[in-house]
Amino acid sequence: MNIQLIGVPLWYGCDNPGTEQAYDCFCKAGIEALCLDCGHSVSKNHAVFVPEDKEKHLDPTMEYWNGTVTACRNLEQAVASAMAEGAFPLTLGGDHALGIGSVAGVSHTIPKEDLTVIWVDAHTDINTNESSESKHIHGMPVAACLGLGSKKLIDGFGREAVKILPENMFYIGARSVDDPEWEILKEQGIRVFTMDEVREKGMETCCQELLSLIKTPYIHLSFDVDFMDAAQYWATGLPIPDGPSIADTHKCLSLLLQSGKVGSMDFVEYSPKNDADGRGLTVCMDLLKTCLNTLN
Repeated sequence: MNIQLIGVPLWYGCDNPGTEQAYDCFCKAGIEALCLDCGHSVSKNHAVFVPEDKEKHLDPTMEYWNGTVTACRNLEQAVASAMAEGAFPLTLGGDHALGIGSVAGVSHTIPKEDLTVIWVDAHTDINTNESSESKHIHGMPVAACLGLGSKKLIDGFGREAVKILPENMFYIGARSVDDPEWEILKEQGIRVFTMDEVREKGMETCCQELLSLIKTPYIHLSFDVDFMDAAQYWATGLPIPDGPSIADTHKCLSLLLQSGKVGSMDFVEYSPKNDADGRGLTVCMDLLKTCLNTLN
């Protein structure tokens, strides 16, 4: 498979510097060589431009919205270009606000009727700028892709305002969800495989059930490292307890990718600043190896 590696050195969405260093760390750890070792070609390996943004409160409902939006627009173009060239865009974050740009980029090629998005994350990231208490944009990308919330995160992105239909949006592993987010999820009728359900049924059963619900020919997979249990993985800005083991995370990603429908992917929220001994990077590279081997 022809892969394009797209780095997004972004931390504005989480307002916690560290994630912007992830792409460089992946490059130094040999992500391009890993792609080749797993049988793929790499036609491009580059980072999108993220401007300096000193206006944290330019919009009081969204911190660093200007820099975040510019970065997402640049990512959108990079993903759209990769797909137009027949490549698999693997976006390496950076914080999860970049999902606005990656999904918008996919939407240039894949209409919303044909697109499923799977959010593998401890959070649902479906706050709007009005419902969010933190005002951090990395908690808003799914809402924006559904056409909810601030027009600044919606207008001008993708082929149309709504990039995802609610019936084609799925979560697995969610366990840190705000009350307003639960209200939005209920209103939209979005299926969430919570961590409680994963523990009850098992990871394999939940992944298989999720895949059985998908009716579209194309999947965008968006993975946040805070999906993993904080006791085993802490190299991120906000580790969340009671999550899947690292082993179950490998299983989850492998099962979802085995569907053969995944045509693009995000890998986000690794923070080298919180990885003093480098074990977090090793876990990330091992997960990426699992993903790349499964794509064959």
